[in-house]
Formats: sequence, structure tokens, C-alpha cells
Amino acid sequence: MKKLLSLCMLALMFVSCSKDNDPDIQTKSEKKVRVEVEFSGSYQNYQLLFTINSLTKGKGTFVEPMINIPTNTQWTQVISQGNAYNYIADLTSSKFVVESKEAVNRLGFLLSATQTKNTDDAAQTPISASIKVYAENKLIETYNYKALPVGQVTEPVSQNLDISAY
Repeated sequence: MKKLLSLCMLALMFVSCSKDNDPDIQTKSEKKVRVEVEFSGSYQNYQLLFTINSLTKGKGTFVEPMINIPTNTQWTQVISQGNAYNYIADLTSSKFVVESKEAVNRLGFLLSATQTKNTDDAAQTPISASIKVYAENKLIETYNYKALPVGQVTEPVSQNLDISAY
């Protein structure tokens, strides 16, 4: 009987020390995000592929991204059920800016550029880009992209960020 009582006490202590749905656990913070891309080099000879492949809040609720620069620019492909927004177009501006419509806790994007004009001009400067990610107007990450000459494969910049960590 003493062993049974000791066993019950041990089980009770184990159960009381374990945490089950603790109300003090913080939920992931959400922030409005902005991605600013600045191009240099002969960017007018390139076509840009910019993809938002993850922009979510809470428990996976999708958030719509908006293209702010160039003005009056729309996504070329939207698959809202998959939270995928693609922009594929010739570069006409040295800046490209995307912002979340609402606060989010996850951001995933991809940037790549392909030379489509003047491919035989050896004197041109390959495109390069500085990609800056902001959360609540605070710079949280910076990435660099540089295209290789025509005929060589350039790796895209692909990032998935947990915004609540910043």
C-alpha cells in the first residue's frame, strides 16, 4: 500500500509540474513589412522576376502584398489560394518596392533577373541589386544580388524570414 501511495504521489507531482496550455506563452508578433530593391548596372536590359511565396500572419492566414514602386504596377500572376504573387516584367525603374497590406509574422520572397536585351553588348554592366527588408520601418535584413554575364547561370536570392524574430 505504501508503494502504491508513493507511486500516486510521484504521478501527481509529475502531472502538476508538466506544462499544458500555459496562458503566459506569447504568440508570435506581427509587423508590417516592406521589401525595397535598388538596381544598378544596365538594368534596362533585364527582365525581373520577383515572387512573394509566403506572406502570412497568425496561424497561416494569407496577407496580400502591394507593389508601391513602380506606381500603378500590378502583379502579373496571382495564385491567392497558394499565397503566391509573381511579378515578371522588363525593368523600367531602378527601384522596386513591395509592402504587406497587414502585419505579418512570415515573409518569403525570390528575386531573379534575366538579360533579355542587348545580349551581345560586352561593354554593358551586369545588373546588381541591393535588397532591404524592413519590419515596422526598421531595417532587419540586407541581401545583395549580382547577375553573371550572358550564358552563365546566376543564383536567385531566395529568403524565408520569421518576422516575429526581429
